[in-house]
Amino acid sequence: PWAAAELKSQHKHLGWRLWDPEPDPDSPTECVAIGDVGYISNGRFVRLFNIRRRRDDPSHQQHGVPEGYRPIPPSPFNIFQKSRLNRGDYCSRSVRTANAPNGRVYQSKGREKTGAVLHLPDHAINHDYHGAYVKQIKKYLEDNVQRFFEFARDRREQFPDVKEIILVTGYTVATSWAAAVFLDKKIDARLEFQSVPNDKMNMQWHVEDHNRERVWCDTSNPTQGDPLYNQCIYIRGFQARHKHAKDNKFEINAFGAPPARRS
Repeated sequence: PWAAAELKSQHKHLGWRLWDPEPDPDSPTECVAIGDVGYISNGRFVRLFNIRRRRDDPSHQQHGVPEGYRPIPPSPFNIFQKSRLNRGDYCSRSVRTANAPNGRVYQSKGREKTGAVLHLPDHAINHDYHGAYVKQIKKYLEDNVQRFFEFARDRREQFPDVKEIILVTGYTVATSWAAAVFLDKKIDARLEFQSVPNDKMNMQWHVEDHNRERVWCDTSNPTQGDPLYNQCIYIRGFQARHKHAKDNKFEINAFGAPPARRS
């Protein structure tokens, strides 16, 4: 389902849809950070290290850093931007939506019956490098991509399925979300989503066969502080991979773009 969720995502400008947005239990307040180098495994972003942090940063203690590692030089300017992603439905073109009591109905019809759904009951937050700084990030990746792959290869027992390296230049985080994919091309599929208010907000899918779904609800008490935006639903940046399996030539492509600034 994680591959289908990414392939069927219509909103490519927002980046790579993560099927598993939840943070590491050892670091519940931080899921992804700008400057992370990692890869996608089963719909989850796996961090190797972060190019904005020193070699001896606590986050590097577990896996280390590549040989000859130097963090990217800091900028004297404000190089980050923050914007809002509106609440609502983010669906494939093949998915039709309609209102239902206490929720929404999603139906996949037509020639292409597979599809993906992301529902945000509240707005999400985008964090990105300013566009002018992204060129410097790409140059850094071009200069270091081979040692990044060697670093992952030397730790293949820890990172067995690294086929491409991702450098994060932006991400989107939410407090709560619901996601589903339609997997069967032969049938018209339908599912219903309901928001059930109680002491801790609950969201439930009513799912027919041939679908996959996941739900996360923020269970923090808003009266005790700000909501915790730690569910990373999109990442943006650069993707590097070998051009051919037997050489050390690489292709590097950007995916996603910084969303327009919103108040």
